[in-house]
Amino acid sequence: MISGKIRTRDGELVFVRDEKDFVQLVEREIGYDAAQLVRELADLADMTQQRLQTDLNSYESELSELQIAIRDLDRKPDALIAISNKQRINAADKRELRRLAEMIRGLLSLAP
Repeated sequence: MISGKIRTRDGELVFVRDEKDFVQLVEREIGYDAAQLVRELADLADMTQQRLQTDLNSYESELSELQIAIRDLDRKPDALIAISNKQRINAADKRELRRLAEMIRGLLSLAP
């Protein structure tokens, strides 16, 4: 939201509380076409702000998911070391190794 004080060419001090006040001032001082242009610019700025907020929300959500995955991955080296220290690897250990490998592959696929 825009607000402030503007002094017109004839010395009048105008307080602008929002974009509608500004559009009215432009229309009064410059004309309808200029006011229409200001309206379009304000609408474009609003749409851009909404799109940026949507993008930010998306990025924050993705970051949160990645942080959860990284925390989950943080415990996996211990599991891998425990399996590698065994003399014999059974079928359950092999499944666990494959699961861990797929998890790591999935995380690596998220990297740019």
